[in-house]
Amino acid sequence: MRFPRKPALALAAVAASLLVALAVVPMLFRDRIATRLKTEIGRSVNARVSWGGVALSVLADFPNVRLGLDRVSVVDVKPFEGDTLLSVRRARLVLDVASVVRYLRTGDQIVVREIDLDRPSARLRVLQDGSANWDIARKTAPPTSGPTRAVALTLRQFRIHDGSVTLDDRKSDLAASVAGLQESLRGDFAREKLVLSTRTHADSVSLRFAGVPYLSRVALEVNADVAADLRARRFTFTNDSLRLNNLVLAFSGSATAGDPNLALDLSFSAPSTAFRDILSLVPAIYARDFARLQTSGRMSAAGRVRGAYGPNAFPSFALRAQVENGAFKYSDLPLPARDIAVDLAIDNPGGDVDSTVVNLKRFHAVVGRQPLDAGFVMRTPVSDPDVDLRLNGTVNLADVARTVKLAGVNDLSGVVAADVAMRARMSQLNAGRYDQVAARGTVGVARFALKSATLPHPMTIDTASLRLTPRRAELTTFAGRIGNSDVKATGALDNVLGFALRDEVLRGEATVSSEHFDLNEWRSSDTTMEIIPVPANVDFALQASAARVTYGTLTAANVHGGLRVKDRRVTLDDLRMDMLRGSVVANGFYETTVPTRPTFDLGLRVTSLDIPTAFAALTTVQKLAPVARWAQGTVSGDFALKGPLGHDMLPLYDALSGRGTVESGQLVMQGVPVLSKLAESLALEQLRNPAVEALRASFEITNGRLRVKPFDVRMGGTTMTVSGSNGIDQSLSYDLALAVPRAEVGAAAGRVVSRLASQAGKAGLDLSTADAVELGARVTGTVMNPTVTPNFSGVANSTRDALHYAAKQAVETHVADARQRVDSAAEDARRRARAEADRVIAEAERHAATVREEARTLAE
Repeated sequence: MRFPRKPALALAAVAASLLVALAVVPMLFRDRIATRLKTEIGRSVNARVSWGGVALSVLADFPNVRLGLDRVSVVDVKPFEGDTLLSVRRARLVLDVASVVRYLRTGDQIVVREIDLDRPSARLRVLQDGSANWDIARKTAPPTSGPTRAVALTLRQFRIHDGSVTLDDRKSDLAASVAGLQESLRGDFAREKLVLSTRTHADSVSLRFAGVPYLSRVALEVNADVAADLRARRFTFTNDSLRLNNLVLAFSGSATAGDPNLALDLSFSAPSTAFRDILSLVPAIYARDFARLQTSGRMSAAGRVRGAYGPNAFPSFALRAQVENGAFKYSDLPLPARDIAVDLAIDNPGGDVDSTVVNLKRFHAVVGRQPLDAGFVMRTPVSDPDVDLRLNGTVNLADVARTVKLAGVNDLSGVVAADVAMRARMSQLNAGRYDQVAARGTVGVARFALKSATLPHPMTIDTASLRLTPRRAELTTFAGRIGNSDVKATGALDNVLGFALRDEVLRGEATVSSEHFDLNEWRSSDTTMEIIPVPANVDFALQASAARVTYGTLTAANVHGGLRVKDRRVTLDDLRMDMLRGSVVANGFYETTVPTRPTFDLGLRVTSLDIPTAFAALTTVQKLAPVARWAQGTVSGDFALKGPLGHDMLPLYDALSGRGTVESGQLVMQGVPVLSKLAESLALEQLRNPAVEALRASFEITNGRLRVKPFDVRMGGTTMTVSGSNGIDQSLSYDLALAVPRAEVGAAAGRVVSRLASQAGKAGLDLSTADAVELGARVTGTVMNPTVTPNFSGVANSTRDALHYAAKQAVETHVADARQRVDSAAEDARRRARAEADRVIAEAERHAATVREEARTLAE
């Protein structure tokens, strides 16, 4: 039986209309819902919440509604102004469809059933006063223009994909980081009592408390089914598990949310007693062939947390970890590590995080035939760390390499012997009360050798000795080699504990010497460089000397001077060296106060540098003084240059500024394109490869151009005045003015001179009195392809001056002749002679005026 055609068509039309409506309606109401969501979030949190794109769909999670938000960010306000608390690449919220309909009709609450976050990144901070940047919930909601209800949350599922979290708690001196976070949380929050099922994984978790690392890049998994009572705000754990690498901890207890504190009663323990499980927390061992590691021995780990945690409350906690008769061996290495014993206790009676006591009562291990023993106690870790440290033993590094797999280490040998004990409070060190500090011991190194993939060349230490005193750590001797470079050093470090435990300033000084230091061995084979940061908490002074230092084609001899590292700045102090067949004195600094934009300020005094050598070796000379390519001779001068560096550690030439003066003796210029073009344009062959007498010039560098102030260059009988600029892009913009002896004037200028001379000859004048002819040229284009435009106005000026001089001489000659005739004439002819003299003078003046006019016309 066939289905009636008309009802089928009607049904299809209804279905199509419904599909069109489901596709179009979300587009119509998307902005309204997004605006409502943003309004409710603004009423609830004291932060700037924004997102880039909004998508609304009914079909994706039918019958519910999916709301998608791209590029979500939550930015803090004061006192964390500008901090990004949370950023999410993509957030997906599944909204209850009935609640969306009620909202559209009556403005009722919207119910969120699922939340899915893709690549969220949270940055949590706590200041010294306890202020937390995640405390953004408004205490009282701002007034609204009409009745509204907040967005409701009846969450069924919450997921995180590839998240990250960092915590910097300055008040508790706690730092933590989580990377590669995957989270799946299920439960029906619409019920008062429910079971929350959480499955958590993190690729890497690190935890540092009071300067002591407790976890370092540990993989984490949490599997828990939590009984939740939302009315009582109580969460109960029963036989749930936490895995840290290979170590599994079972935990149980409860957490009850109060106002403002969280009541905790939790306990945990390790079901397994295998030593390999706790050994997995050592990153260097867990990261390489841990599955094939042979182990033996027993361990135990257990702890508890009990009490209130909140703004002014801290719970008591205790942790015990012990290892007995531990041993491990890699199947492909010859030696085991054995007799490993650990006894660690961490306790806090509650009330304050500063009451924590970390006590490594015993650490013992034998590597090869040498035992190593250590102990460590730290009290009041936040307010005034009180540290008691002891270390005793001798380690044969060759045995270490035959026991532990060291990443990237190809060869390791030598002996390190230590006998160190220290007991000190940070306040004693800060106040300089070194008489109250108990510190003694030595660390010695002999016949150390290391070849590593992370080092460009092998490193050896013939001998080194470090002596600990209450005030400082003194390097009494050091002699070694890095590749082809030898190094000898002595020095001392102050405030080592403050630097290690509390990021305080590490102070010190050292004297370093070398017969030959080869910087080429530290050049990266990678064509790209990265910014070299200067550490913030270091105040270090260095006096360095070297008989010879090489870098690329540069060789410096008799190098000596000072270097200071302080406040993210490296300062050079009167660093002297012989190089480029002359000498250099350098002062200045390099700093990374803004880590992404390093800057430098360098002053140089150079004496008798060989120009060809300097051009071949120094990129800056090639960029700023390209004419040096064709010069032979030496140069001296003072230079000051400053500006920013790029991410490749090369100067940003367009932003450089500087100034300086240069002096030279006689120079020989060979094949300079500008001079070759100038010689052709003016027919002055003597300019093609001239010998230049001593010169002095001043310059400034601004906006990527080197600008020279006018200076004279003497080339034989010719004087050339130079002014203008050249750019980093090798562009030229110079004006040249030449004064050329008339006898050396080339054909081009000679034709103009001849024309003027001809005009003067008609007037009976002689131009041989013009000693020099003025020529000019405008130079543009580039260094390798210049454009020279000659200017002959100077020729006319020179000739005009000669004509003026000749006219004046003619007038004076005629006048003198006339006066002589007047004086020799008889008394009876005086009147006729005087008339003749007046006529001759007038005629001479007419001739002079004619010559002047013709000279002026030619000059124009």
